[in-house]
Amino acid sequence: MKYIVQMEIDPDAGVDVEADPAKIQELVGKWQALSPIGMYFHTTRRAMTFIVDVSNEDAMFEALHASWVFLRTYPEVSPVVEGQEFPKLLQRAGLGH
Repeated sequence: MKYIVQMEIDPDAGVDVEADPAKIQELVGKWQALSPIGMYFHTTRRAMTFIVDVSNEDAMFEALHASWVFLRTYPEVSPVVEGQEFPKLLQRAGLGH
């Protein structure tokens, strides 16, 4: 299953995060270990977005835990499907044709 994981770092925590570049690299390494489909660093605010394709949320636990400890915020995790997969999900729920 694919997941979009978004993390927004509050201004107070952001000052501490930026003061430790080695920890930032370590955190990014945890996400890179999941072979993300996409990895984005927002240019207008302190935020990161990762798109991963893993079997379930448990596979992301180490990266999620490292994120919330270092960033002092909980990442938003959203399971997603591609457009062509969505009708099949609707059919499983008894909707659609």
